[in-house]
Amino acid sequence: MAARSDRARTAWVLNLDADLELASRRYAPPLAVRAAMAPHVARLAESLLGPDDVLVDDAAPPASAAGLVGRAFCPTPRAVALLVRAGALPAPHPGVEVLREVNGRAFCASLGPTLPGATFARDVAEALRALDERPSVAEQWRVKRAFGMAGRGQRPIAPGRASEADRAFLRASIAAEGGVMIEPDVAIVRELGVHGMIAEDGAWRLGRLVAQECDAHGQWLGTSPAEDVDVAVRDALASEADRVARALFAAGYWGPFGVDAFLYRDRDGAVRLQPRSEINARYSMGFAVGFDLRARGGASDERAPRRPAR
Repeated sequence: MAARSDRARTAWVLNLDADLELASRRYAPPLAVRAAMAPHVARLAESLLGPDDVLVDDAAPPASAAGLVGRAFCPTPRAVALLVRAGALPAPHPGVEVLREVNGRAFCASLGPTLPGATFARDVAEALRALDERPSVAEQWRVKRAFGMAGRGQRPIAPGRASEADRAFLRASIAAEGGVMIEPDVAIVRELGVHGMIAEDGAWRLGRLVAQECDAHGQWLGTSPAEDVDVAVRDALASEADRVARALFAAGYWGPFGVDAFLYRDRDGAVRLQPRSEINARYSMGFAVGFDLRARGGASDERAPRRPAR
């Protein structure tokens, strides 16, 4: 995607490890995480940054972005501190407690389950009770930590057969992050997504539907426009994204967001829609594919901005 050149020069921190920081009150990225992020940061910079923008990281000299507006993949405390150290002026953004709330899987679950039998368990006994049941649409469960990225912090568990290692995973995850998401481990047919932007006054716009390609571990590989999706699926995903936008603003969030979704095959072979698998209250790897950042607060579908009910 061509770089954008129609706005003020900006300093960016592409902290793709934001979920790890939000999960921990004290965080510094390990060398392994920095190395794993590096190629993805380079790819994201190609689509998200304009030709005169500055990429700020731990190696950026002080004052290297002096006077520039500062933005981040997710404006966590660490990202904002990097911008300030580089001399940038961070753009207005929600506070860290809001970011922590809306990026956790508990927030997504609070909008209601969208897979049969899915639940967010806040203690080990509750989790084990859920795991004792047999999923109606899959052979086993998939347990996810409250925060995660690129498929990290997930564990498949067979119904009624939680091992001691599984129980240890549950105990550690719940103690560290307040709960775990338990979902049927369904066979994904196609991954989809909708991106949008919420203004500080609560108005929002949605971008076009995109297809997302991930590897077997859930790590992002690429994003492309999804032009061949049935209109009923498109409408359902747009409706769900509108609902998410309202909930995010009600929770105190504004800024970029994305809703991940997918088509899956159930145990009987039928293809079904999961309209909301994850909520990303931040930028994402495919954001610039799905949302036209050159538009005046607008989006590629050219629909009028929605506004929250008064």
